Amino acid sequence: LLADRYFALTVAAIKAADSHHLVLGCRFAMPPPAAVIEAAGRHLDVISFNCYGPDANGALDAYAATDKPCLIGEFSFRGADSGLPNTNGAGPVVTTQAERADAFRHYVTTALQRRTLVGYHWFEHADQPAEGRFDGENSNFGTVTIDDRVYEELTRTMAAVNAEAENLHAAAAGVTA
Repeated sequence: LLADRYFALTVAAIKAADSHHLVLGCRFAMPPPAAVIEAAGRHLDVISFNCYGPDANGALDAYAATDKPCLIGEFSFRGADSGLPNTNGAGPVVTTQAERADAFRHYVTTALQRRTLVGYHWFEHADQPAEGRFDGENSNFGTVTIDDRVYEELTRTMAAVNAEAENLHAAAAGVTA
């Protein structure tokens, strides 16, 4: 009841101020209880969530009952070979930058098989400092190092997969892009 009331009031307030924009939800950190998901599905235009697992299948399955578009707000993989501590921050740590690129490819191409997926966002552009940022995160999340050196294999893979994203998603849905 609380979740239903929360989403009803929040969405009504947003729509009253601006009826021509989508309400993207609250960016769940992990799938909440089914009753909360159902309430979100009754009111939101898009279900948004972060998903730091090896793939997004579990989260996408959890939100599938809403039959709403899904937006992955954050995901990432950290490389142990980056020289950063990687002791604070979400998501898997893989051994090498090549494995980061492979993990990105797997995560995105798997997620694109789901018809409800409408977008995904890599966290984040630049690595965090070894001594930690404001909240202590000190991880290799970036597409570039803290001093702006590009992780070439990761960014090449991102460019290739993202260039094919529309076709991959359309093929999974049985549509010609």
